[in-house]
Amino acid sequence: MIVVIQIPEDRAALYLQQARARGLTVERWLLELADQNAHAMSIAHLQESNPKEWARQFSAWADSHDPATPVLSDEAMSRDSIYPDRV
Repeated sequence: MIVVIQIPEDRAALYLQQARARGLTVERWLLELADQNAHAMSIAHLQESNPKEWARQFSAWADSHDPATPVLSDEAMSRDSIYPDRV
């Protein structure tokens, strides 16, 4: 299937930057984003009715994430950095 979309220039630069950071073309990066969101159905009902299938689908979901995604530093995750106005 071929899909043509119009992307505003300010977003196009951002999308190109995001794709390049992952070593991808914009088309491939957008396809990966679509794939990540295509399986957005809940599998919560399987936890009680079919625990093995729930575990399989949960593992598949976890494995679908890019392991090269940078981990936030301890400072970035600190309560002070999240709520800088609260002391």
